[in-house]
Amino acid sequence: PGSLLFSIPAKAMMNAVTLKPHYPPETVEALTGIQLVCMHLFLWHPRGDSEDSEDPLFGPYISTLPREFGSHPLTWVVQSKHQSTVCQDGHPLRLLPPGVSSALDHLHRRFTDDWYRVHSVMIQPFMSAKIRERAASVNDAKAVMDFLWAWLNVNTRCIYYRLKSSKSDPDNFTLCPILDFANHNSYTPNMRPGPTNADIWNSAPVPSIGEGLRFFACDDTKIREDDEIMLSYGRHSNKTFFVEYGFVNGPHDVATRVCGEVDVQDILEESIYGGQRRSRVIKDLLVAEGYWGDWVLFSTPDSAQVSWPLIASLRLHHLMGTAIEIDSDVQLWQDVVGGRRERISDDNEQSCRESILHICEVVTGRAQQVLEMDLGQSHGQQYIRNIRSLWVEELFVARAVKESVYRGDVF
Repeated sequence: PGSLLFSIPAKAMMNAVTLKPHYPPETVEALTGIQLVCMHLFLWHPRGDSEDSEDPLFGPYISTLPREFGSHPLTWVVQSKHQSTVCQDGHPLRLLPPGVSSALDHLHRRFTDDWYRVHSVMIQPFMSAKIRERAASVNDAKAVMDFLWAWLNVNTRCIYYRLKSSKSDPDNFTLCPILDFANHNSYTPNMRPGPTNADIWNSAPVPSIGEGLRFFACDDTKIREDDEIMLSYGRHSNKTFFVEYGFVNGPHDVATRVCGEVDVQDILEESIYGGQRRSRVIKDLLVAEGYWGDWVLFSTPDSAQVSWPLIASLRLHHLMGTAIEIDSDVQLWQDVVGGRRERISDDNEQSCRESILHICEVVTGRAQQVLEMDLGQSHGQQYIRNIRSLWVEELFVARAVKESVYRGDVF
């Protein structure tokens, strides 16, 4: 327990700092760290399934990366948009919970923005010496799919690695050889990364390339010969795991409270914030105050709650009643969200809790409806298991939040 398992030197890792010396300054300045690493992988993509990458810098490492991501939901989205693949009614994309679909759309926008930016840089004269072949059109299906391969390798395999003075800088990441072979385990990981001096002293690393990474056995774990080394990607919901990584945690015991969340934006927009003038007034105020969106139900092994923006939005909705203009009563709501007042009124709080129960009923109803369907096996058993797991988690979270309401838990 606690012993060093392996270490990776800084120069062996692929990140914005290790790639910077090998590209023109104009390229480095024009791209984020993520975009730079994705571009490098794209440029040195192995030419064939059985061939290795010809990259003189990281060729052996690139050759060990997955060659395809056919089971990742982003692949389904990109194929439907760039390869004229039609999503029929039984296609997995049409069976996803609304909140998962919304998160996947957001991921696709991130991918598309990165591709357009990288492509715009690759066609510049200062990149001519780095391009092995004439750059394809930005809408070329093969080029898009090759960049998707690069982008998903980065998105699913990069880890936090302090490279900048700011702890939250988006360029604080790296691709790390050998670590790629460690699978995820939410409950019993047996490996953890050790802190670097940059982490300990909360500063940029010295030297700028960093000092590499070390990985240790967990303090409460004894690793035996032939044991698989497992790493935790974090305590996330299945929605996050599915959208970002393309997998879900295994099925949950019915009696176990899960770490999960349900995005209920679609329910509120449809049932409360429709197209009426009153609804537009409420939306404008919520947007101005920063409470529009992030409306989720969530649960942990210890509790089940609703997000603060969700409860804040419901309080404003019930405060305004049928009013179509903002009046002086809104100050009560602003005092609550500003921490100057505990609640608007007992009646307002009760109405909010009734709305939460209604939302839970909607989530429960649609989850049960899908889970009772024959989803078939046309897209493979694993696809169907993943989709069912997403709906089961929504069902469990909604039930847990409903129990919290009936129990009188404070939100």
